[in-house]
Parts: sequence; structure tokens; C-alpha cells
Amino acid sequence: MIVVQPVVARSIANLLVEKGILEDKTVSRTSVASNESGRNLLATLVEFGHVTEDQITDVIGQFYGLKKVSFKSKDEINPEALAELPDTFITKNRILPFDVDDNLLKVAVANPANLAMMGNVRVITEKKIEPHVTGFSELQNLFAELFNLGTETEELQVAEIQQNKNKPAPAVKRTAVKKLPKAKKKPGEDETSSEVIIFVNSMFREAVERGASDIHIEAFKGHARMRYRIDGMLQAIEEKEKYLFERYSAITTRIKIMSLLDIAERRLPQDGSIIIEVGGNEVDIRVSSLPTSFGERIVMRILDRGALKLTLDSLGFDSEDLVNFKQAVDSPQGMVLVTGPTGSGKSTTLYAVLGRLNREEVNILTAEDPVEYNIDGVGQVQIKEAIGLTFAAALRSFLRQDPEIILVGEIRDKETADIAIKAALTGHLVLSTLHTNDAISSVTRLLNMGIPDYLIAGSLRMAVAQRLIRKNCKSCNAIDDTVTPDLLVSFGFSPGEASRTSLYRGKGCPDCNGTGFKGRRGVYEVLPISDSIRQAILQRKGESRFRELAIEEGFSSMQTVSREMMLQGVISADEYTRVLM
Repeated sequence: MIVVQPVVARSIANLLVEKGILEDKTVSRTSVASNESGRNLLATLVEFGHVTEDQITDVIGQFYGLKKVSFKSKDEINPEALAELPDTFITKNRILPFDVDDNLLKVAVANPANLAMMGNVRVITEKKIEPHVTGFSELQNLFAELFNLGTETEELQVAEIQQNKNKPAPAVKRTAVKKLPKAKKKPGEDETSSEVIIFVNSMFREAVERGASDIHIEAFKGHARMRYRIDGMLQAIEEKEKYLFERYSAITTRIKIMSLLDIAERRLPQDGSIIIEVGGNEVDIRVSSLPTSFGERIVMRILDRGALKLTLDSLGFDSEDLVNFKQAVDSPQGMVLVTGPTGSGKSTTLYAVLGRLNREEVNILTAEDPVEYNIDGVGQVQIKEAIGLTFAAALRSFLRQDPEIILVGEIRDKETADIAIKAALTGHLVLSTLHTNDAISSVTRLLNMGIPDYLIAGSLRMAVAQRLIRKNCKSCNAIDDTVTPDLLVSFGFSPGEASRTSLYRGKGCPDCNGTGFKGRRGVYEVLPISDSIRQAILQRKGESRFRELAIEEGFSSMQTVSREMMLQGVISADEYTRVLM
């Protein structure tokens, strides 16, 4: 018995039409007959002899990129795999774990809608899940053998589906379901779906190999667009856009299947994730789908696991700033803020700090939105504002969990700032981020939030501001003839320096794909909160006085640090202007 939701049945029937197995008029006529009889569309198509169950299984496997699996008896099911999930979960969700190998669990489904349960299976078993497709009748026969479930279960499913359609459930004969004969495949039958799978896989592989941080695909009237974000800038991948437009729906569906999203839901935004392997390394991809006028827009964030292995020494701090930063994060209490706009590398810096501080004898708790990487030994909480799990709520709970170190993904409001600062004053090291333009203005931002000056002065140990800036390509780096002395003076060089200074830029070559840039590095300014700055905070002297005091004590702004990088030929004048002016 084939039992699927009406919308899924219609989608599969449309796939059969696209493959040339059925004609559209046949589906239309059968749809009328199935509605009149109250029977499922696919079951009616099989009953009338228009298609075989094996053909349905093959098309599902081809379209969703699933391997087909077949069983002769329950003896072919690995008992260890079955033991990974409760029997009630298996039978209720119509999924069958049939084999397990170390950390990989293989699961068979017949109804593609049940693929949405794979995320839950992964959470329950804590294993990687490899879904397969099998025949509806074959799965039902196995359920009958393994769990003593016959067609009664199918009757209940039919009744439930029909009740959802506000129609009475039809009578179903209590007879054993027979396996249907295999259908002969037509030549080239799976060509299109195979091409889609190859296209999506190559897209991921190419993006990772080119160092992209994001992949964007979106459809417009008459065309589609694909872009990779490389070194912080979106670059159009024009050679892939024709095929993307021709197969846009199939490509987005394939991505949604891989990220365990609901393929039938095209009206609401969804979020999912994929783990792929490229060059022997696992790569995490976070997927976000957004309905638009011409199809779902999908943005995929590629998370670099290498960020977890970075140390503070490798981030690019000036030597004196690095010493000061290490002293601040090694302190037993106080607050350290990392500031900058979205995409400036704040999370990478904080993960490097956690890597330095993460030890068995230290209790570390983090509140993140989202949790980008799972760190062994650290208690990480995913913020879910929709259910009331805000940064402030998580922080309150943290204080009852006996932590030494707390990381707050972002201070967005007075309530979160107030709790974080009081935690920093009561024996905890608090790490967090703030959206400000520079390190000095972070003090002003906290004051503007309504935090009393004495709490800021007593808790804040350091503020760090940072940007990510593109480096000149070493293969095509050359003197930039467009740079004038007037431009250099506007950057802060003296007229004498400007008259004798040459800057460099990448001209564009195959190594950098013609952009002139290859790779990025961090630019930092580090502001230790000294006694004199604390006094200025208590006296509310303002940013200009904070800056004067900081410079007197050796503070170097990001602009000062970057000017030295320009002189060394590491960055160009254009990049300095784009990021820091």
C-alpha cells in the first residue's frame, strides 16, 4: 500500500511525467478517479497499471539523490542498527535503520517526506545519517515481520490522510501486500537528476577550494544568479548561471534535501545544515532559504573548521598589542569586548581565545546566535528568542552553573549588558562582542545603553576593534601609479612622507582570478582600560579625551596599523579606503 500526503503524491506524479513514464493527461484522469474513490493518487496509478511501484522508487531515488536499497527478509536488517532508535519512533515515522558502521547509520525510507525526520534521527543517535530509498510495499512487509504490524497500520495512515482532507476513510481490504515486479529503466532516465547532483556537489567543492565563505543562488525573471563571497566580496559565477536557471527548482530541492529541510514548504523561510567532505576534510555548511517572487533564494555559509585551530599568535596582532590582549583574557575576572561590524572576524578571534582558555579545570559557558562550531569541553547554548531563550535569559542561568568564563555572542541591549557587567564584577571573565566602529567608542556605547559609569570603569578590562582586509596578490603585486601625494596626505601621511612614498596593488592574474587580491588578514586596535581611562570614564570626559589618553599610553588605531601595512606592500590604497576610511 502506497500512503503519502496528497501534496507529496502529486509532486512524485509530476516527476514521473517529467521522466516520460506518465503522461500529464493520465495523471489528471487518475487524479479525478482517486478523489472520487478516496484513494491515494500514487496507489491508484499503480492499481490502474499506469506505473509500477519500482518505477516510483527509482524516480524518488534519482531526484533526491538517494541510493536504492532492497531487502529479501528481516534477516538482512542489522539488529544493532534497529537498536539505535525506539521501535515506536521507527514505526510512527516510517523510517527503518538497517545498518550501522561505527559512526554511520543507514536509514531506509519510502516516502520522501519522511526525510525531514533525519535531523531528529541524527540528534537521537548522535551519528551521521545516510538515507536510502526503498519500496513502499517492501518497507511495509518488513514492518510486518519486525514489529508485527500488518496492513492495519496502513489503514490508520489512510484514515488520517483522508480526515485531513475532510473525507471519510475508505474501506481497505486486510490482505497481504505483494511485491510488484521491477520495471525496466528507460535509457537516460536518470540523466537530469544525476546532472543536478553533480552540479550541486561541484558547486560546494569549487566554493571550498576557492576559499569562499558564502554561496548565494537566486532566481529572477528570465535568469538566475550564483555568487561566491571570496575575501569578503561577492563574485558572480557567470559560467554556471545558465544551467542554474534551467534547473533552478531541482537544484534548490536537492540542497534542501541535503540540509534536511521541508521540500514541500516554499512559502516560509527555513534554516538547515549540511556536512560535506572536501579533500578529506569535513566542511560545515549552514543553509538559509528565503521565498522570493521567482523562487527560493538560498544562501549557504561555509564554516571554516580551521578557525578552531587558530591561536592568538596567528591572528596578526602587533607584538605589544598581543601581549596586552593575552594579559586581559588570562585575567580571572573582568570584561573583554571585541568590536566591529558583521563579517569582521570577531567570532574567529573569540574562538581563538576559547582555544587558549579551554582546560579541564575551567568551566566555560557560551551563549551564541548561532553556535557556529562545537567545541569539546565547552558548554554552548544556542539562543532562541522565539521561545524566550535570549542572551539575557541564558546569562542568568549561566550564573547558577558555576562558570569561570562566560562568552556572550553579542551585547545588544541594556539588560544583557547589565547582567554581563555584573558577572564580570563578581569573579567571572566575560567575553563578548559589540557593534561599534572602533575600540574607544565601545565605552560610549555602553554609557548610551544606560550602564552606570562606575560599573563600566570597574568591569571593563579591554576593548579590541578589528576589520578583515584583503591582501594584495603576491604574484601580481606592483607599484600603484594612481596613488597621488594628496591621497597619501588624506590617509594621514605627512607631506614629506607623501612625496617619497610608493604604494602597491595587485594588477590581476590567474592566481587571484583577476581580482588583484588573495587572502585576508585581521587589522586590530587594542585598548587596555588603564587607571587614567577609568578616571575619565567616571568623569564622563567623552571620546575625544579617551582617545587622547589612549594615544599618550601608546594606543595605535587600525588606521595607523594599516598605513604601515600599505608601506610594506601588503594592502592597497583602494582597500584601505574601502575598509577604513
